[in-house]
Amino acid sequence: MKVLHNMFVWQVLKSVGKILAVVLCCHVFLNMPVFAYDASLVAKIKQGVDSWNQFRKDNPSYVIDLRMADFRNANLKGIDFSKAKLKRVNFSDANLVEADLSGAELEEANLKGVNLSRGRVSDADLSEADLSGGFFIETDFSRSVMTRTNLQKAFLGKAKMGEANLSWSDFKNANLDLADLTDAKLVGVNLEKTGLFAAALSGADLRDASLVGADLRSADLSKADLRGADLSFGEKMAAASLNNANLSFANLAGTDLKGAETRNTTFFGASVSAKTILPNGSRGSAAWAKTKEAQFVK
Repeated sequence: MKVLHNMFVWQVLKSVGKILAVVLCCHVFLNMPVFAYDASLVAKIKQGVDSWNQFRKDNPSYVIDLRMADFRNANLKGIDFSKAKLKRVNFSDANLVEADLSGAELEEANLKGVNLSRGRVSDADLSEADLSGGFFIETDFSRSVMTRTNLQKAFLGKAKMGEANLSWSDFKNANLDLADLTDAKLVGVNLEKTGLFAAALSGADLRDASLVGADLRSADLSKADLRGADLSFGEKMAAASLNNANLSFANLAGTDLKGAETRNTTFFGASVSAKTILPNGSRGSAAWAKTKEAQFVK
């Protein structure tokens, strides 16, 4: 009887195992991203940008589905990819100068090393895309969603990113000199060692952002929300405007604020140390911290 019982249990376990295997396979299959780009569209693109753009004009309602297509190293200067489905497309090292990608779906796209200077990428979705090392000089990203996007070492001089959602993205060592980030959402972004010379950040949401080592000379941070932001050690903020900005609980230990404008700036709970250079050029002190309701740390 004991042998029969053990055999019965073994058969039950085998059956359960098979059922679980089938369920797992179904789960994996149903959750796999299945993208099959339109091969005929790729063929049209290979006929040349002028021919493609004419096709777009002649067929304005045609759904452009190029998800997961490979355009690495391609010369696509001036191409019209507006409102196209471009999720996970490989554009690495491609020439997209003056291209129109406005309203496009570019989630998880590979734009590493691409040249998209003077391009239009407004109202697009670039969530989790890789733009590292790319050239985006004067590119328009206005109102785009760019959450958790990799922008390390990207060149974004004079880029337009007003009202864009860039939260939790990585801009480490990027160049954003003279860029327009007015009213942009930059919660939790990494802006360490980023060039932001004369950048427009008025009204930007920079809560919990890391700006360690960033160049903020002449930047406009008026009315910016910098609560909990890390601006510690070595920041360059000469002639920067912090008027009406909120620096509550920000880390200002070692921050160089010399020459910065701080009219109506909130410093409540901010960390200030003896290595902090105050706007008037003097060292941070417990007395100054007390007048601003900040914390003096040693």
